[in-house]
Amino acid sequence: MADLRVAFLGGGNINGELRGIVEHARPYDVAGTFGRGDELPSAADMDVVVEAATQDAVRERVPSLLDAGVDVILLSVGALADADLRARLSAPDGAAAGRGMLIACTGAIGGLDQVRALRAAGTLRAVSIESRKQPGALMQPWMDAELRERLTEGDTEIVLADGLAAEVAQQFPSSANVAAALALAADAWDTAIARIVADPAATRTRHEIRASGELGEVRVVVENAPSAERPRSSAVVAWAALRALDDYARLRGYDGVDGVAFL
Repeated sequence: MADLRVAFLGGGNINGELRGIVEHARPYDVAGTFGRGDELPSAADMDVVVEAATQDAVRERVPSLLDAGVDVILLSVGALADADLRARLSAPDGAAAGRGMLIACTGAIGGLDQVRALRAAGTLRAVSIESRKQPGALMQPWMDAELRERLTEGDTEIVLADGLAAEVAQQFPSSANVAAALALAADAWDTAIARIVADPAATRTRHEIRASGELGEVRVVVENAPSAERPRSSAVVAWAALRALDDYARLRGYDGVDGVAFL
């Protein structure tokens, strides 16, 4: 079988690191890395696109990729907090017509497989995530001068958001993709709660996930080292994307690394 042909949407740290690993340690053909203004290859020249760009890039470019039959591994899962876009990207009626698959990457958190299993048995009673990061990594353009100053000083714990995960994911597009990923896994866009805390004592990014349903409860705590080049992101995210890409290759029958795909 021909080698898997992969393109990278987004030229930042995550895809830069991922591409380096792929080129040195995987038998995949790299079709290139593409930014906002770059023209993507023809759908006939790539099998899968790894998106690690922005929520805006997802809105602008992923629908046409899926319509063209290209599969997309999505890291900017926060884009799916937009209900209209979520419906557009997950439209089931396109599958029979050769539409590409949208594959959400777990990114910086774990436990979503168990959350999905509980959800398969019925609606979940409670779903929440609390994320703690260094204050400087949580600065946003919409913040007023007073709040920005408090974050810059970084000497006080501040609760920056505490509400629906769908809303928080849009408030913090670079830091709360995890909130959207949990809401997606739990199918709980109208009920999942996310809390963002600026914590000056945090040496790592910490996510605490809780979900309960008829068959049990999930409690997961994940602590990630921040990326040295981009502290807003966890260093593990590129490796989560690699895991997703390797599982995709195995399930599609392409040559790759030995192992078993987890779903």
